Amino acid sequence: MFVFSGFRCGVRNYEQICLSWLHTRRMVVGSGATRPTNPSRHSFLKGMFMNALESVSCCSTAAEEFEHHEQRSDGLRVIESLCGGLTLIRDALYVRIHTDVEHRMGRDSMIFPLSEEKSERTTKQEIEIYQIVVTADAAQSKGYVTDGNWFRDWLIQLRLGNVDSNSRAARHIGYYVSKSVSDQRLAFSNVLARTLPEAIRSPLILLRLVPAAVQISAALAFGKSVDAQHWRHEQTEILPSIADCYRCHGNLLENGEQCTMCGNPLWTYEWLTNSDG
Repeated sequence: MFVFSGFRCGVRNYEQICLSWLHTRRMVVGSGATRPTNPSRHSFLKGMFMNALESVSCCSTAAEEFEHHEQRSDGLRVIESLCGGLTLIRDALYVRIHTDVEHRMGRDSMIFPLSEEKSERTTKQEIEIYQIVVTADAAQSKGYVTDGNWFRDWLIQLRLGNVDSNSRAARHIGYYVSKSVSDQRLAFSNVLARTLPEAIRSPLILLRLVPAAVQISAALAFGKSVDAQHWRHEQTEILPSIADCYRCHGNLLENGEQCTMCGNPLWTYEWLTNSDG
């Protein structure tokens, strides 16, 4: 049984609620900030590696497991917020290291990528893997969850589905876990360069902003705005012009929201290059 908006409901009804949310999420959520406009593609329930019905079932199971393990009653809210933030960052990062680079610098004739679809899928999986490790580390270090290892495994199931212990994803997760925060970021940049060669031509400052963006998503999902603001301050020290946007003023946005002017929570190519260096 689950608690949802003051009502108790069984698993089947809970999945129906998830399906309803899949088709009815708000499209515009504030001045200068938007949610994705195609819920069938971008909802927090629609992962890169599961179809809609599989995602709904996964979300339902994950919410139940989270509430049981953490002794909370807001599993769906945490999932919606966290996945909304992580999905937006994942997709925005792919645009920065692929689409934006090709639009501004052209396609490198020496690079022979896999099919566009396969290349995108592989790259986004690598971004997911990195985000899972950073999110779990943040949740553990700040005491958002009782067991960081359990939470990381829970996130893997939520974001990637079933992952074989001998798979590339499992190996990469283990590789990141064994490293310090700075070494994780360096390893991630190397993985992106191998997976998507044009990524090396993106602004150098970009990957310095990503860990804090992921940490902010975790903090907001758990209602820890003070922690989120601390990580935003770290980003502002890296990219001072964050605060110059006249629409969002560099303020924290809800997970799943994005400033239409500067790209907050992961800034546009123009914003990065105008202040890069």
